Amino acid sequence: MNFPNFLTPSYPVHQELLERLQTHRFATTHQLSRFTAHHYSSKRSGLRQTLRHLQKLESQELVVRLERRIGGWQGGSSVSIWALSTSGYRVVSGTSRRQRPQEISTTFLGHLLAATEVSLVFTETIQGMDRWKVGIYQEPACWRDYVGAHGQVITLKPDLAVEITGPDFTDRYFVEVDRATENPARVVRKTRVYGDYLRSGVEQEKTGMFPAILWLVPTEKRRDQLRRYLSEEPELPRDLWIVLTLEDLPHLVRDGPENYLGVAPPP
Repeated sequence: MNFPNFLTPSYPVHQELLERLQTHRFATTHQLSRFTAHHYSSKRSGLRQTLRHLQKLESQELVVRLERRIGGWQGGSSVSIWALSTSGYRVVSGTSRRQRPQEISTTFLGHLLAATEVSLVFTETIQGMDRWKVGIYQEPACWRDYVGAHGQVITLKPDLAVEITGPDFTDRYFVEVDRATENPARVVRKTRVYGDYLRSGVEQEKTGMFPAILWLVPTEKRRDQLRRYLSEEPELPRDLWIVLTLEDLPHLVRDGPENYLGVAPPP
């Protein structure tokens, strides 16, 4: 399919920025500068030039900018958030689908930005490790279907699925991005669904192993709260779940899940 020349990205990094926005739907200027850091000599230069490239794409009506105040991992600050326009989506995907980024709620936007940040931390951590690779699967590619106890098809919907491979190992995770906005009981219910999926045997038949369920939370207080609720659930195997703050994620990537599975909070 051919498009007018004015819709063609001007630089290779423009194409990369559009593809990142297609994958993650929304990202801040800072996040996009980190995704494309290999193009620049320093973080400061990367941030400045990324903004300039995004402004160029905005002038071509390939991206749109949102100004929102987002809490949680964004620190409550007002940041520039970018998304594909309908034209931008058409350029990067080759298909036409109307985009309405301005209509998204601030709460859901915050959740998507947090998921983007998690993908970034996985990516940045692996980049510094020789012969290690990471595969990150977004919604809906990370979703799993299985048959429930009454014959109904159930779709398990993690936020991300991640596979880390090294020279002699593979670690897999279903990732849930928690922003401390839900009652812990709801987290327990979601983890029970993972337990049902574990018992179905579908994942093990496909891959030979069942991923750890990784809950990533914004604060140590929330981490200890969820660990307490999950550890008190007799139906949930202790080697099924992990609860960590985002700051601890690089340690998990480097160390593997063994020392983090089912860790209870201090008494």
